Amino acid sequence: MSVLVRRIHLGGYLLRVFGLLCAYALTRILFFQFNKSTLEIHSNFELLSAFLLGLRFDVWVVFASMLPLFFLEVAGLKSKSTMLRRFNNGYAWFVLSLHAVFLFFEISDCEYFRFTGRRTTLGILSLSSDALQQSTQLLFNYWHVPALTLALVAVLAVLWGKTRQADSVEFKPVSTAKVVFITLAGICIGVLGLRGGLQTKPIAPAHAMQLGNSKLAALALSTSFQLTHSFENRELKKLNFFSSSVDARKILELPQGEFAPMSLKGSNVVVLIVESLSQEYMGYLNPTSNFTPFVNELAKKSLYFNRAYANGRQSIDALPSMFATLPSVVGEPFITSQYSSVQIPGLGKVLAENGYATAFFHGAKNGSMHIDSMAQLFGFQKYFGKSQYPAGDKDFDGSWGIYDEPFLQFALEKIDTFAQPFALGVFTLSSHNPYRIPDYLKAQLPEGRHPFHRSLAYADYALRKFFEEAEKKPWYKNTLFVITGDHTSEPESELFKQEQSIYRVPLMFFDPSGRIAPALSQRLVQHADIFPTLVDLLDLQVSSTAQAPLPFGQNVFLPEQYARAANRAGDWFWYQEGHFVARTPADGSGAAEIVEIQSDTLTPGQKLSADAPQHDFLLQRARAYLHLYTNGLIENNLVVK
Repeated sequence: MSVLVRRIHLGGYLLRVFGLLCAYALTRILFFQFNKSTLEIHSNFELLSAFLLGLRFDVWVVFASMLPLFFLEVAGLKSKSTMLRRFNNGYAWFVLSLHAVFLFFEISDCEYFRFTGRRTTLGILSLSSDALQQSTQLLFNYWHVPALTLALVAVLAVLWGKTRQADSVEFKPVSTAKVVFITLAGICIGVLGLRGGLQTKPIAPAHAMQLGNSKLAALALSTSFQLTHSFENRELKKLNFFSSSVDARKILELPQGEFAPMSLKGSNVVVLIVESLSQEYMGYLNPTSNFTPFVNELAKKSLYFNRAYANGRQSIDALPSMFATLPSVVGEPFITSQYSSVQIPGLGKVLAENGYATAFFHGAKNGSMHIDSMAQLFGFQKYFGKSQYPAGDKDFDGSWGIYDEPFLQFALEKIDTFAQPFALGVFTLSSHNPYRIPDYLKAQLPEGRHPFHRSLAYADYALRKFFEEAEKKPWYKNTLFVITGDHTSEPESELFKQEQSIYRVPLMFFDPSGRIAPALSQRLVQHADIFPTLVDLLDLQVSSTAQAPLPFGQNVFLPEQYARAANRAGDWFWYQEGHFVARTPADGSGAAEIVEIQSDTLTPGQKLSADAPQHDFLLQRARAYLHLYTNGLIENNLVVK
């Protein structure tokens, strides 16, 4: 008796593979459209190269999930087992569900990339509690992400069903010779797809760096590929540029001693970190409309550094840079990486050893972004967050935490209770997505072209109110204010969309006593320079080498020849001195290049030939930096004991 069965024929299987590849290609098109203004693409050839390379990443993702289904389908060519058919069908729908999740992340990155500058990895799981708490407002503000995902998955689901029903015929076993041929052909094509081509090494994120541009590489990369490969990438691999970390450290050594032109010994210090305050939106010396009139006023009264760089693209990256001289080079936030237990110095510890009362203020929910954990790790004795705010939910923004204006006034009340000298970290909140401000101020603040603009204007308003009250305090004249942004936000002008300038934030030292004279400096500086600079300015005594700032940051009062900055852009590491940048894959593989930049752009830039006088000298220090950083984390010997 013949048996009618529903099974997929090989043509239907290929249709499913093709459908998935088309879906991923569509997400890459969406990624390009959403981020066209920030991607550094200078020709159609570059665009085509990115999409063709992206296809190789997509093939890996699709083949890795579909190959098991291929073998199940091949088995069905010889067997009419009901159990096999059910298992086959169940696994097929599991694969579709898996790709539904992947496609959601692909489409989410169309928006998220604007804030991070890189494709999402498993590091996002470390922030899952924040994401869950913000899920309602995120879905409301970015409703098109789940909508596009559902539409795409619905089309795939129809394809899944139609191809399964396409061969409802009487079961006839396929000849053994044909099954063997199909199996061998499938294995060959599958291995080629999983290797990503015929190159000597299987495809990896580093292959995207061959495009020579981190943003172009981000277009080529697949978020799904990054998620699946970040399991292995979460563990750093030792570098062998030098025989030991001691040799690398010697190359990065800086002159020791006091270089600040004045001493603020015994002064209080407040490090004010303004959420998403980029150099672009200062409106001071920059082309974009001014949303920070008060911060501009402070800049003119301060020692203001116009070439300052954040050492990361996320809030969670800023604190290790500022308070532990540890830039974000590991590829994921330090505090959520497997290296978070490595011994590092802490500015709060050094200040406490010098008799300072220390505290950190951040109006978000306690635990958000691990800010409270980092404050404790870096030695701040007290932490004040939403849970410590006495008015409860009265001034809650409904999303992240307490509005800036009331929380900064609360901080002032607490500061009055501290014995002098004190040292504080104060991190604002309101200029963070979803950019909410109190209703009574909406008519008073400039709306701008993006919701972020008005929220930044509100943060500036809150800072004005903070300083108006602080001026009345007896401790004000004896307090140094260090003001910067934690990272940049979505850029508008072309200058600030470049690979270097996407990290540019203001950095200023404001001394109400006038001992630090107002000045505009073009010296290259970075977040990691704050710690060693304060050690010099405040004449702090460092009790042991284990608490000394790491050589990744330097005193901004050192001669300009020592000025440097470093960062990670996607899978690229870049190291800058003056107008020269050494750029290399962050894992140490592949060739490095030295580029002379103009106006903060690496692409295009003038590449130095290997025989240029600066070439070997700069490349050696860049490799020393990367070697010491990477191996120091692996071997837990960043600090000198």
